[in-house]
Amino acid sequence: MIGILYVFHGSQKAEKNQAAMDFINQLKIKLDPTVYQATAFLENHSNTIPNVAKEMIQNGVTKMIVVPVLLFAAKHALVDIPNELETVKEQYPDVQFKQTETFGSKSGSRQVLLERFQEVAAEYPDEQLVGILVAHGTKQTDEPQQVLTEIAAEIQQQVGFSIIPTSLKGPEDYLEDIKKQVSTDQKIVIVPFFLFDGHLITIMKNKLKEAFPKTDFILTRTLEFDSRILTDLEGIVKEAITCIQ
Repeated sequence: MIGILYVFHGSQKAEKNQAAMDFINQLKIKLDPTVYQATAFLENHSNTIPNVAKEMIQNGVTKMIVVPVLLFAAKHALVDIPNELETVKEQYPDVQFKQTETFGSKSGSRQVLLERFQEVAAEYPDEQLVGILVAHGTKQTDEPQQVLTEIAAEIQQQVGFSIIPTSLKGPEDYLEDIKKQVSTDQKIVIVPFFLFDGHLITIMKNKLKEAFPKTDFILTRTLEFDSRILTDLEGIVKEAITCIQ
């Protein structure tokens, strides 16, 4: 039996974890009902990867597709998830495992991010705008920043004003990146490239107030579990199922 294990980071807010599971429930009904599907979290939830994976195997799963519901292939996807699965693989050596790519570079996320900037441009037609596209970021690999830079350039071409890519935990200080854009003749639009509004967004808001007490930023919504991301995830899962059969 093929099983799909969806892995989220996990939020300190229980309602966000529930929203994540509700989000995946919308995807489950789009797939073959004979495929066993379950959800696990890296942090802040009792549904850990080892616990859920073992339960799936005990229920007959022999081929497991692990889907990181994460924007980029950074530490969580490259290190944490494989480490969490290691004990399961040792205990069940006959089970086949396949981990998929992440979804942040796909078209659904790009469309949502573009709309966030377009909505602000429509609301402030007479203002000089500059955009800041903020992701989580990592210092361990360059790929997430490269993808972020590519997406920012793509959006910039379509909206007609500068889009600066930066990351909360990237190689550069995001506050310094924002500071370079602070002036009296332009409004700064910050679009958080996050699946939902969680703990890190709260920290960012507080740091912005502290660092720039006199600046009024336009802070948009996150991806907010947009349905277009489901389409991307569906494509990732179906491709993986084809490969593992």
